[in-house]
Amino acid sequence: MMNASQEFSHLITDPDILTSYNEDALGIVGCFHGVYRPQSEKEVSEYIRECASAKIPITPQGLRSSLTGASICDRGVVLSLEKMNRLIDIDEKNRKAVVEPGIIVSELKIQLEKEGFTYPPDPTSAGECTLGGNVATNASGSRALKYGSTIDWVTGLRAVDGNGEIIELRDNSSEKICTGFGALYRPVNLFAGSEGTLGVVTRVEIALTPLPPDYFICVVFFSQMKHALDFTVEVRKDPACSPTSMEFLDEGCLEIIRPGSKGFIIPSDARVILYFEQEFGDDKEKESLLDHWFQRIEKHSTLSEDTQIAVTGKQKRRLHELRHLVPAKANEDGVRATKTGGCKISTDWAVPYDRIHDLFAHFDEIRHLLGDIPVLRFAHIGNGHPHFNFIARSPQEKQIAEAVDTMMAKKAVELGGVVTGEHGIGKLKREHLKLQYSPKILAVMKAMKKELDPEGIM
Repeated sequence: MMNASQEFSHLITDPDILTSYNEDALGIVGCFHGVYRPQSEKEVSEYIRECASAKIPITPQGLRSSLTGASICDRGVVLSLEKMNRLIDIDEKNRKAVVEPGIIVSELKIQLEKEGFTYPPDPTSAGECTLGGNVATNASGSRALKYGSTIDWVTGLRAVDGNGEIIELRDNSSEKICTGFGALYRPVNLFAGSEGTLGVVTRVEIALTPLPPDYFICVVFFSQMKHALDFTVEVRKDPACSPTSMEFLDEGCLEIIRPGSKGFIIPSDARVILYFEQEFGDDKEKESLLDHWFQRIEKHSTLSEDTQIAVTGKQKRRLHELRHLVPAKANEDGVRATKTGGCKISTDWAVPYDRIHDLFAHFDEIRHLLGDIPVLRFAHIGNGHPHFNFIARSPQEKQIAEAVDTMMAKKAVELGGVVTGEHGIGKLKREHLKLQYSPKILAVMKAMKKELDPEGIM
């Protein structure tokens, strides 16, 4: 416990300031004693050493867009990385950049685009999250279907562990390797997805790619969820289709976007929207791709004539704005629910795309357990990674929703999937780790943490 007599350099304890660091996107509120705002790796090391010597828990924090409580501190102090937000260097020859963890992902993308490059991972909250937070949770987003997740683009990093010691990790550049345990062949993987439990990432080296070719967005309407799932699986098996993303919105989501959908016509009998992005090189290739896609659309959708194509920048921005209304409304409802003892339960399990029918069928079997708890389903259907959002409005509904989430997470693992695809475990999903890993693997993870964080402060 922190002692009132203890003095820590640069620790901010002003209650008015602390309020700004005490609530995440779910409306979860913490309870902590102070916040550090380092501007350098040296300061991060200094502050962690202070906490380690006094056995004070320390929670790294980006912009608190977490949906699992990971960024909220419930004891000890916060380490905010907001001031470590520089794009340090761009290596044009090797297509790499060195970045500090506090940079906002959307701002990083803008700076890189000015130099003719892009960083492909594209989380929905790109304007509200940091690169460091993305590394901590191995965030991905809609374009993971083609470009993968954060871990696929991190080639090196520096971090400060729970001892206050600086660690530098880099990818091996050799085409072959047989040195030690295969789990560590990519050393950066140790911190990617670690959610701040092993230390604090202070610098990230990322791979870049030239600006992508043009793309169109296609919006397809379905009268039944099964038709949308059939379409998804067939497209994923078709090498002629190479979408960068495939997203879906269920009937509840359509009710959110309908009022603001001026100029975007949603058929009255639509129950599901599936939209995808497809890159193309020139108009000839675009037309060829559209012809091929429409063969699949007409096969699976009874509403194929209502399909809409967005080609111009204005049209595409409009669709992105409409799509963003859904998670924004879900988060808003979730924050409101916390006032009455509930919250938004945001699921994150994922399965191989060809098992998506089984996952949805299992939910249909147990959905009655939720009663009238509002459910919104959307996101990365092409990856077998749909987000189901349960808006629990009371402690009783919260308990029910959490139980259903756990049942679905268990089913996802049975289907060869994972309990979390991009949000991480955080503080809310700790028990789900036991569904994913055996006691032996969990023991190995604990041993790693003990080595890097012997006082257990991270």
